Amino acid sequence: MNDSCEKKSGLDFVETIRPYQVLLIQDTFGEEVKFFMPQPQAWGSLTTIEALMLVKLMRIVNPKKVFEFGTYKGLTTRLLLENLSENDINDKRLYTLDLPALEGVSFQGGDLAVAAQSIGYSRKYLTSPRKNWVNQLLQDSMTLDGDDYKKQFEFIFVDANHEVSYARRDTENSLKMLADSPSCIVWHDYNNPEFPELTQYLDDLSKEIKIYHIGDTMLAFHLRGHEVPPKRVFE
Repeated sequence: MNDSCEKKSGLDFVETIRPYQVLLIQDTFGEEVKFFMPQPQAWGSLTTIEALMLVKLMRIVNPKKVFEFGTYKGLTTRLLLENLSENDINDKRLYTLDLPALEGVSFQGGDLAVAAQSIGYSRKYLTSPRKNWVNQLLQDSMTLDGDDYKKQFEFIFVDANHEVSYARRDTENSLKMLADSPSCIVWHDYNNPEFPELTQYLDDLSKEIKIYHIGDTMLAFHLRGHEVPPKRVFE
């Protein structure tokens, strides 16, 4: 089946799986992971298990290029950057997008406070020896044209403005920008009570493409080119 037309089979809702099912998917990396302990804060960053799951999903598809919607403080940017595999690409490999300013932007929940912290912040990925692999885009994602990056990224992480019109726009662009399999889109804040419309949007989208939710996290993902193993029989 063509990647762009991959449809769900069976039940029409996001399927919740256990973290171990993600860990069981084979990748070509060794056991070493470069890890940074998430900061203790209520919102704006990944939890420890979310960070590990994100790295594992990226390792599964072993991307040449990554796109991140929502740089924030650059913590997740650095995590992804440090866990990219070495290859012979002599160009930017991680594109990360964030707002240049807050005027005229609609927010939901605590996103305004999070966005305000990121303006002018010296982002953590700048401390990485791989910082030259990063292309920082300062742009309202509503103005981003996914056709400009068509099928260029094997791994895309969506964790920017969670207001549903932004979530829809970022997702529609992600589906244009996503490379052929193996490839993956990951969304953060699925089932976050602050953003019920985001969750409903992904539930509706799961009628068109296969989406999994990782239990004990707020991560949801769409994976191409790999199968998620079934749950153990005793569950």
